[in-house]
Parts: sequence; C-alpha cells; structure tokens
Amino acid sequence: MTDEETAPMRSARHEGDAAQAEQDRPRSALIFGIVVATLAALAGVVAGVNELFKATLGQEISAKVLEPPSSALRGLRAREEEKLSRYQWVSEEDGVVRIPLGRAIELTLRDYRQGPAARPVEQPGEELVQ
Repeated sequence: MTDEETAPMRSARHEGDAAQAEQDRPRSALIFGIVVATLAALAGVVAGVNELFKATLGQEISAKVLEPPSSALRGLRAREEEKLSRYQWVSEEDGVVRIPLGRAIELTLRDYRQGPAARPVEQPGEELVQ
C-alpha cells in the first residue's frame, strides 16, 4: 500500500486515540467530593469519640471523687486510724508492739540524726539486744 492509501487509516487511528484519551480523563470533581466526604466523616468520628470520652471521664470522676464515701469505706478508715494512733501488742510472745505513727516518726528522726555510729548493728544470725 502506498502512503496515500494508508493516510486515512493513520488519521482515523490518531482520531480514535484522541477520543479514547479524552474518555480516560479522571473525574476530578468526583474524586474531590469523595475526599471531602471522607475527611468530614473522619472529623465527625473524632469529635464523637472525644465527646464520648469527656462524658465517660465526667461520670467516673463523679462516681469516684465527688460522691460521699460508703459506710464500709468510712469504717475501714476508722480502723486504720485507730491502728495508727495508739499503742497495741502485735505479738506479746515475740515482744512486738505497734506504736502511734507520730511517735514512730519521732524515733526514726532521732535515730537518723544521731548518725550511723549510734545505731546498733545486727550481725547475721544474731538477735539485736538492747
């Protein structure tokens, strides 16, 4: 075939390529709309989770901090305070005594201020005798 005979086929082929290229054009408006909708949905989910967190946090603070303590808790604290504020035998046969917290602090500070030379040292296997 001659160039003259193949020229209409070549031009038709080029026209078909141009038409096909135009059909391949992406729909940018649709893509933009999907991206905007996705971002809006994501922002809505984040805001919802944030509000749910705030509500749950408020309920927990109210339940654990602001409500008055139960009678069982008040009783426990009274027993603890009693143990910390009076003398009591822990074990009479071993000679172990519970002393008030304030007195224990005073004795500990007094021993600390006297320095390590004044403290008796217990050797392994020996009982401390004063």
